[in-house]
Amino acid sequence: MSGTATRQPRAIASVLAITAGLAIWAAHFGGIYAVHALACEREWASWRVLGLPWAPASVLALTVLALGALALVFASACPHLRIGPWDEGGEAEPRFTAWFAAAAAAYSAVAVLFQAAPALMLPGCG
Repeated sequence: MSGTATRQPRAIASVLAITAGLAIWAAHFGGIYAVHALACEREWASWRVLGLPWAPASVLALTVLALGALALVFASACPHLRIGPWDEGGEAEPRFTAWFAAAAAAYSAVAVLFQAAPALMLPGCG
């Protein structure tokens, strides 16, 4: 019974690590839409933050936060990437989940950059 109890938190942490990169990407995606919706609906497009229009400044801040969080997810997965057997005692080696978490974080960072580029360059209310 104690073996199952000790494996459950590890399994939950593995699932959270895998989905963290994708969740950060999704939150960034929703944040960009929310910023542009508020800028157009509430007529906040003319506001300025540090001399920049409000919407692009907000998208830039969201992008920096998302990329920083993705870097943390990637960095926390990298120490678990090691060379060794693919299974250990008949059970799957946890390094696959670390590899998948690192790959999802890297691909999510590319997706964040691809969705931020047009949001920064094109006007929000057209």
